[in-house]
Amino acid sequence: MKENYFDKSFLINALLILQNESFSLRSLIDSDSVIYMIIHINLVDRVCKELKIQPISLTKEKLIKEYDEKIFKKTITHKILLNLIIKSHKKLTVSMLITDINHHEVILEKS
Repeated sequence: MKENYFDKSFLINALLILQNESFSLRSLIDSDSVIYMIIHINLVDRVCKELKIQPISLTKEKLIKEYDEKIFKKTITHKILLNLIIKSHKKLTVSMLITDINHHEVILEKS
C-alpha cells in the first residue's frame, strides 16, 4: 500500500522577514519528499513588493520533484533570499526556489 503524502505533512503559519518588513502566509511543511523550499510564482510578486526585494537568477537551472513525486516540466531559474520564522524558530537567510506549484503557495522542507 502506498503511503499518503499528506499523512506526513501539515500546514503551518509562517512569517517571511527581511530587515523591518514582514509577510505572513500559510505553508505546507513537507515530510521528507521535498529537499528545497519552494514558493509559488504567483505569490513572489507580492512578497518581493512587500519585502522590497528582487528575485535572484540561479547560476545553474534546477529540475526538482514536486511533492507528489512528479518531475516539474519547467526549469527553475530564480530564487528569493530572506529570513523565515515558524512559531519561535527562526531560520536566517533561507533560499526559496520560484516555480508553479499545485495547491499551496509555499512548501517548506521539514528540518
